[in-house]
Amino acid sequence: MDIKEIVGDYNSFLDTIFELLIKGGFKESELKELPIDHICYRVSTNELYDEKKNQLNQLGQLLVETEIGGRMISTFKLNTPIQYKDKSIPLIELPAPKKNRINYDGLEHIEMVISEPFKSFVENHPSPTDENSKFNWVLHALKKDINPDVECEFIDPRIKNEIRTISVKFHHQPLEEVVKYEIQLLKEKENKK
Repeated sequence: MDIKEIVGDYNSFLDTIFELLIKGGFKESELKELPIDHICYRVSTNELYDEKKNQLNQLGQLLVETEIGGRMISTFKLNTPIQYKDKSIPLIELPAPKKNRINYDGLEHIEMVISEPFKSFVENHPSPTDENSKFNWVLHALKKDINPDVECEFIDPRIKNEIRTISVKFHHQPLEEVVKYEIQLLKEKENKK
């Protein structure tokens, strides 16, 4: 089994993401410099979450499975990173579905690591007013205690007859470092018991 059998055509998904970013005013040269630390595959049911988790376990190492926002999220380090053009994506995030929310199956976002402060990054990338290039900045994750981010959200042009979003989240720390930090915090919490 290979990663495409589990998550689908990631090349098409990533092509769409980068097309939307460039249409939205991001410079290709700038995007080339930003590493993608992970890609996220969402599921609609807990049964599918367990199935995908077992499949991904065959292609990598489960770094952590933890509850975030009322549902479990697994992060895997792939034995063979996803290769997309000149980028190597080492991790895949698999969140269980959120309760009381419509959940879809499929690739939903990537996360890229930036060094620029969030405020200036967002200011330097205003959303165009043209409907075909427009995106929304989602800023609620700036309040997170661990690894805050800003999210550039697009309506997915590949999906017809329904509105679904795909996005790019920009943060300052690679997810693998964040996972190590979170594991350390859990160990410290357990040791205090």
